[in-house]
Amino acid sequence: MNNIDNNKIIILFFLIFLTIILTPLLFGKVLYKGNFKGSFFERYYLADRKVSGIILAITLMSTYGSASTFLSGPGIAYKLGLGWVLLAVIQVTAGYFVLLVLARRFQNIAKKINAITITDYLKYRYKSKILANISAIAMIAFLLAAMSAQWIGGAKLLSALLNIEYKTGILIISIIILFCVVFGGLKNILITDMIQGLIMIFATIILFISIIKFGGGINSIMQNLYNQNPNLLTPYGVDKSLTSIYVSSFWVLVGVGLVGIPQIAINSMLYKNNRSLKQSIIIGTIVIFIVMFGVHFIGVISRGVFPDITDYDSVIPIVTLRMLPWYLVAIVLSAPMAAIITTVNAQFLLVSSTLVKDILLNINLIRNKVTEKKIPLLVYVVNLLIILLAIMLSITPPSLIVEINLFAFGGLEVTFLWPIILGLYWKKAEKYGAFSSTIVGLVSYIIFKRICKITFIEPVVISLFLSFIVFLIISNLCYNRLKDKNFNYGGYK
Repeated sequence: MNNIDNNKIIILFFLIFLTIILTPLLFGKVLYKGNFKGSFFERYYLADRKVSGIILAITLMSTYGSASTFLSGPGIAYKLGLGWVLLAVIQVTAGYFVLLVLARRFQNIAKKINAITITDYLKYRYKSKILANISAIAMIAFLLAAMSAQWIGGAKLLSALLNIEYKTGILIISIIILFCVVFGGLKNILITDMIQGLIMIFATIILFISIIKFGGGINSIMQNLYNQNPNLLTPYGVDKSLTSIYVSSFWVLVGVGLVGIPQIAINSMLYKNNRSLKQSIIIGTIVIFIVMFGVHFIGVISRGVFPDITDYDSVIPIVTLRMLPWYLVAIVLSAPMAAIITTVNAQFLLVSSTLVKDILLNINLIRNKVTEKKIPLLVYVVNLLIILLAIMLSITPPSLIVEINLFAFGGLEVTFLWPIILGLYWKKAEKYGAFSSTIVGLVSYIIFKRICKITFIEPVVISLFLSFIVFLIISNLCYNRLKDKNFNYGGYK
C-alpha cells in the first residue's frame, strides 16, 4: 500500500476508537438514566445486575477474546496447522459452561448477600477471611499478569500499524483504557464491549471470506497446504507435537476450566432474568464459535495463500494488509485492538473491585476514613494506580504473549474452580477443604509450570486433579465436626 492509503488506514482506525470511547460518554447517561437503584459498587462494577441476553452474550465473547485470540492464536495455527484449530475450538463452550453451570445458583446467592466480587461469595460460603484474602491476592497477581499481556499485544499492534515506538504504543493503549473503563465502570464497558464485539465478528467474517476468495477457493488452499507438508492437515500438527493427551489437557484449560476464571464467571451475576440467560447461552455459543473457529482457521489457510510469513504473531495484520482495501484494513485491524481492550476492561474491573472492596476497605484505618461519598474517589485513585502498574509491567515485553495468558488462566483456575463449583453444588464443601485445595493447586501449578516443567500435558490438569482430591478428603474429614446446622451451604441446609 502507498503512503496515502496508510494515512487513510490510520485516520479511520483512530476514528473507530474515538467513536468507541465517546459513545458511552455521550449516550451512557441517557441509556441508563433512572435504571440504577443500588449502591455505587453495584452501579460501577455490576451495572445493577440488569444486563440483557444479547448484550451479555456479545460481552462474554468480547471479554474472552484477547490479544492471543487475534494475534498469537492464528500465528500458532499458521505454524502447526489444523491440529491447533481442533485444540482451540473447544473454547466455543466457554459461554455455555459458565452460564449453564454457574448462573442461576450464583446469582441467587450473590443477590442474597449483595456480593460484588467472587471473593464476597467465597467469604460468605466458607466463613473464612483467610481463604478470601488468599484468593484476592492470587486473583490480583494473575490478572495483572494477564492484563500486561494485553497491554503488550496492543502496544505491538499500534507500533506496527503506526510505525511508532513500542513505549508510545503503551501510552496510547493506556489512554484508551483510561477513558473506556476507569471513570465509567461497567455501564460504559457494556456499551464499548458491544460495539467492539460486533467489530470482532464483522472482521472475522470479512477476513474469512476474503482469504478464501483470494486463495482461489478452499480446495486450492488445502492442496497448497498438503504440498507444503501433509501434517498441516492432520490433528497432530506439523511437528506431531499435538498429541491426544496434550490436546485433551488443553481442552480442560480453555474449556471446562473457564468456569474458574473470575472475569468470565462474574458474567453469571449480571443477567436480568431467565429469558436473558437463555438468550446469552444460545447467542454466546454462536458468536464465540464465529470468532474462535474463524480466526484460528484463517491462521491455517493463510499459510496456504501466503507461505512466506515468519512473524507468527503478525499473521492477521500481514494478511489483512496484503489483501484488503484500506477501509477494510482499518476495520479488520480494529478487531485485535477491540479484543485487547474488552479483555482488559473485564480484568481491570475485577482487580479494581478486589483491591477496593476486598482489601482496602477491610483495613480499619481506611474504612473509618472513607465515607460513602468518598468511595468513588477511592475507586478512581485505585484505578489510576492499576494503570500505572500495568504500564510498568509492560515496558519490557516477553517474546510470547500467549504464554503469559495461558499461565494466568491456569493460575486463576486452580485458585477458584473447585471452591466455586463445589461450594455451589456440594453441601460438604467447607473452609479447610477449600483452603487446602487452593494452596495445593497454586503451589503445584507454579512448580509444574515454571520450576519442574511438564510439557507432555498441560500442568493445570495435574494441579486441578490434586486440588480436587485434597478438597474432597479434607472436607469429608472435617464436615461432620465443623458444620453449622444453621449455615446455608450454597442453597443446601
